[in-house]
Amino acid sequence: MGRKYFFVDFATRGNTADFGDLTRAGRGCYGLNSSTRGIAAGGSTATGPDAVNVIDYITLSTAGDATDFGDMTSAKYNGGAASSTVRGVFAGGVNTSGSPIDILDYITIASTGNATDFGDLTDALYAKAGSGSPVRAVFGGGDDDSNKSNIIDYITIASTGNATDFGDLTSARRSFGSASDK
Repeated sequence: MGRKYFFVDFATRGNTADFGDLTRAGRGCYGLNSSTRGIAAGGSTATGPDAVNVIDYITLSTAGDATDFGDMTSAKYNGGAASSTVRGVFAGGVNTSGSPIDILDYITIASTGNATDFGDLTDALYAKAGSGSPVRAVFGGGDDDSNKSNIIDYITIASTGNATDFGDLTSARRSFGSASDK
């Protein structure tokens, strides 16, 4: 379990390179970005499943260590994240008691500060995938400790409120990747 950020140059083929260090070691962080900043939030500690609420940021154009951004509304890990160019949203995850949660938090990526409550997902799930556009974010799949989920939720990133049912994945799954063309 490390503290390292790595990067690749998409314009050329090659291996990853060391970008710098997070402010703390952890796993199961929420990750999102704008065109200028990368964000790593939450996670669990290296010594156990203890959730943290720390938000770190890096400036993408310059390699170097992460800086403290602020705190999430609560300590959590292993959820989904999505962003527009302005706002980032952290969805679901696992809380300090080890239980799945339905919480949505948001930050304004260009400024530092603590996360703010956005609303709730339609179900308490962790191991979700998230992806965003300039207008909307979707969060799919996940697990509630008993079953994998096929639920896809969506939110309008510029406003706050509870998530709405978007539809279903072709099968129930958890811990998978996602991407968008923003």
